[in-house]
Amino acid sequence: ICPTLLPEDHESIDAIVAERQSQITDLTQEIKRVQTLCQKLRAVEANLKKRRSRVEASQRFHRALTSAVRRLSPEILAEIFCHCLPEYPSVPRAKDTPLVLTRVCQRWRSIAMATPQLWSSLTINLHQAAKADYRLQCDTWLARAKSVPLVLAVENDFDTSVVDTVVLDWLRGLVARCLELCWWGYLLEGLLTGSAVIGPERLDLGYFHTFLHRPTIDITCNNLRFVRLLLAAHINPIDRITLPWAQLIGLDMDGVKLRSTDIFRLFEICTRLQSARFSVTHEDDLQPEALIPGSVINRSLQRLSIAVWGSSGDGTLFDTLVLPSLEELELWNSRPDAMKWPHTQFTSFLTRSGRVLRALNVRGRKPASDHWSEYQALLPSCTFAIL
Repeated sequence: ICPTLLPEDHESIDAIVAERQSQITDLTQEIKRVQTLCQKLRAVEANLKKRRSRVEASQRFHRALTSAVRRLSPEILAEIFCHCLPEYPSVPRAKDTPLVLTRVCQRWRSIAMATPQLWSSLTINLHQAAKADYRLQCDTWLARAKSVPLVLAVENDFDTSVVDTVVLDWLRGLVARCLELCWWGYLLEGLLTGSAVIGPERLDLGYFHTFLHRPTIDITCNNLRFVRLLLAAHINPIDRITLPWAQLIGLDMDGVKLRSTDIFRLFEICTRLQSARFSVTHEDDLQPEALIPGSVINRSLQRLSIAVWGSSGDGTLFDTLVLPSLEELELWNSRPDAMKWPHTQFTSFLTRSGRVLRALNVRGRKPASDHWSEYQALLPSCTFAIL
């Protein structure tokens, strides 16, 4: 119910409304003054936060100066840098070691540039090596290695074993400084051949070209001790490969399909061999009646790994071999269901060799486990594993 207002009441109400408007105006102005003060305070607060951030950053920086990494000597840092190197020889890329180490800080750059071991490995593309600028880049890289022996990987993109004499002479100079050489593709004629060629101690050689090419591998390096071959299956590994067999200590031909007769010959000519890996192909024409038990003796071999691809390859080997220094033996069969374990031949082999075996690993030959107790009696200090 709306009260009835008398005419004289209107004047008092209008006065109240006017007074309230004046109060609202005054309060609004007060609020604006407070908001202005708040803006100034927020600006002061923001400025203080910026100053605090700068002080905290300075604190972190100076604290880092006394961190354990900063206190490491250049010699220790250089050793750590060397453990950052990839297993395969370096390819010059900015995101890879050692170049990435030179971009961290001035101190790291100085240490990295002064560490010869970081620059002693390199991957060289033979196609690019035909360019003088590319050879200069490689020389600049390897010059930082100083007198440290080199570890090189060479990729031969050419379908040939002959290159320009300038490139060949350049490679000869690098190979003369090599400790290890990994070569993919055709091996260049004359690169690792000759009485004056010292060459690397370790050589990895592999290529998979067409069946139309049957290259001859001729290597006579005086320092060569370890060889790993991974070749196309059509290459005759004995007739077309010449190596300084008598001076080899390690030989890995797991990538080459051999016959039993090839392995017998290798054991006879590699008189210093200590470690070997072979693959025996199923194409073995050796007749059992032609075997003379114990006719092939190698007194230096300590570790042997053999992969058998045929039906009787390992039995043939065990019938013929005598390895009196053998401590570790690994046997792998590609067709475990098609072959029986040559227990009789293996037992005779152990007896002829003097039962010096310390570790025997058999892969893919579960029938061998049937004779484990007998082998443990023959070799009480040997560890056995079927994988």
